[in-house]
Amino acid sequence: MSSEKEVQEKIATLQILQEEAEALQRRLMELEILENEYRKTLETLEFFESIDTSVEALMNLGGGVFAYVDVKNSKKMLVDIGSGVVVEREVGEAIEFVKNRIKKIEENQEKMTSMLQQVLSQAQRIQQELAARQQKE
Repeated sequence: MSSEKEVQEKIATLQILQEEAEALQRRLMELEILENEYRKTLETLEFFESIDTSVEALMNLGGGVFAYVDVKNSKKMLVDIGSGVVVEREVGEAIEFVKNRIKKIEENQEKMTSMLQQVLSQAQRIQQELAARQQKE
């Protein structure tokens, strides 16, 4: 294989690795946003678990419009368990469900971080090879 062709292949591989790294970084940011959302939900559920009376709350209607509502039964929650299926759960069960979701997100973040480190390591190795080759010339 010619030296020029090797260099072109390494540059192409490097570009692919950089795109892959950017995609992984975007996905990690999305997971962080999702984790923060679940943590806020968990905090709210724990509040509902701690009260025994009805409570006044604000309900987001969308478009920056909110309504005051009275939450009369704060011990039962509707939980989306996936595929558009919503089931009624006790607040404690809803808390466990959300905690499990957070745990899965954290596991995915760890896997993606590891993948990102591998991709960046490969990219760095190729960059070093290209730099060494350029210095020889």
